[in-house]
Amino acid sequence: MPQSVAAPHSAVVPTARRATARRAVAIAVALLATSAVTAAVPAAHAQPAPTREARQDFNGDGYADLAVAAPYATVGGKTKAGYVAVLYGSPKGLLAASRKVYTQASPGIPDTPEKNDMFGFRMSAADLDGDGFTDLLVGSGGERWQQDGIERAGSRTVLWGSRAGFVSGKVLPAEGTGLSQAPFTVAGDFNGDGHQDLARNGRVMWGPFGRDGVPAAVQDGQPFTDEDEPMKIVVTVAVGDTDGDGADDIVTVGRASDGWDDEGTYGNYVYYSRGGRDGLSTPVRLTRLDGPKADSVALGDLDGDGRADLVADGRNTLRVLRAGKQGLTDTAPRVITQDTPGVPGVQELGDQFGNHFSVGDVDGDGYGDILAGVSEEDFGGLRDAGAFVVIPGGPAGPTGAGTKAFSQNSARVPGVAETGDRFGLAVHLVDANGDGRAEPVVSAPWEDSRAGAVWVFRATSAGATARGSFVFGAGTLGTTASGAQLGAVFSD
Repeated sequence: MPQSVAAPHSAVVPTARRATARRAVAIAVALLATSAVTAAVPAAHAQPAPTREARQDFNGDGYADLAVAAPYATVGGKTKAGYVAVLYGSPKGLLAASRKVYTQASPGIPDTPEKNDMFGFRMSAADLDGDGFTDLLVGSGGERWQQDGIERAGSRTVLWGSRAGFVSGKVLPAEGTGLSQAPFTVAGDFNGDGHQDLARNGRVMWGPFGRDGVPAAVQDGQPFTDEDEPMKIVVTVAVGDTDGDGADDIVTVGRASDGWDDEGTYGNYVYYSRGGRDGLSTPVRLTRLDGPKADSVALGDLDGDGRADLVADGRNTLRVLRAGKQGLTDTAPRVITQDTPGVPGVQELGDQFGNHFSVGDVDGDGYGDILAGVSEEDFGGLRDAGAFVVIPGGPAGPTGAGTKAFSQNSARVPGVAETGDRFGLAVHLVDANGDGRAEPVVSAPWEDSRAGAVWVFRATSAGATARGSFVFGAGTLGTTASGAQLGAVFSD
């Protein structure tokens, strides 16, 4: 059993909440649209909490905001110092005019930009101090610093939300005496007490957090993977309420530290930990999802039953595991590829179909949709130009029917597709105008010799549309373009 401080409990009834997810990568030739999903609130709870998109409201105006990073950007002449850009939501959705760039040189943000800091190499959004403003946890993968006279590598900085956006921040205190201080960290309410927590492999930090970065309590001995098996590297993590009990659960992709098999490929393993009043349970392995190239997972309600379903990638496939009353079980997933009826394009090994994706309700019909990238899709004589698709959800979950696709060559999409753009390499969903429909946001970090760019689409009752879409990059943000890879990271 886990050792250390017990998880705090609240006298209040746990707030139910919708769970969503994200991930993306490019897809086919005739492409059109994106979709998103949220896990609905259980009927047993009186007050549904905001959707994950609504929780990303950094300035507290009631509209969801977008945070996107350029961790390899040059800042103040320092290469790979990195920055985070925010577009704020409004009744008209995301607007380029609302942009704001945050670096380690911004007023109130700790530290200073340095070469190879990679500020923004990972991000997670949650209201950690419970003041009603969403905060942003920003990882700096290459940061070098000291605490207690000990050298540290990597850091995690909380940017505190406020009516003026991010005007202050705090570097989380170092943990233990080890060098590495930037572990894969995710946010969620893992005990259902209404406070947002942070979890990383082996530790949960229970909210609310003080402005000194110190949590209400800490619980060690909470691994993301099975410690009885060979040591696992955490590849990625998804958070959502899979059983509708008001507490968030975690799905983790882990890889053995030696990684490679006799055929020169690596195997990934999928683990599932349920949240609850006593915190996260011991992880169990979902063996039907094991296999090579299972690098991405997302959670969201695809069938409208109030429970977050699981989407996992494979080799150019999406694998969907629907949740039941007991959450996720180790059963055979539904497989969707470009050869599935209704999905545009043709299944090809190098397309990277579904390597990254996000889940959210794009058309507002109450069923989550899957926004998936196909970043190395070839078409029109172009290699790795990239695209994305939106796969609709429904009462039986997603089947592939009605899938729409977009590329930079689709009508009304700004820009022109080029070889090597990898359009759709990262994707995100955000309901920035509060109409109950999540707008697709798609990036091409390799656009213009790896300067990177981000496209914002619109969402209607008919799904995603390119009408009114726009693109922004270094020129819009007033930042240095060269090698920035804007759009490499969206916040969870």
